[in-house]
Amino acid sequence: MKNIKRVSALICVAVLLLLYVITFILALMDSPHTMALFKGCFACTIFVPLAAYIFLRLHNYAMWRSKRSDPYSSSQNISGSGKQDDGQDISR
Repeated sequence: MKNIKRVSALICVAVLLLLYVITFILALMDSPHTMALFKGCFACTIFVPLAAYIFLRLHNYAMWRSKRSDPYSSSQNISGSGKQDDGQDISR
């Protein structure tokens, strides 16, 4: 889990730095789109870390859920015949 957190943090930092570098370069070239790119960069400053946090939480939830015992798993007696899916009698 530590590696996933580290990789996602590095990706977020790289994306944010790339956004700011592109905005800075376009500001130096006096592009008419500089203000729109700066606004987008500002929005991404909030959105990118928030999205990474949400994805990490979803990953944690999925890992927790997969470790839980599932009441509807195939090892349960679903057919009601007294036998498991592998044919062993469990009615004793």
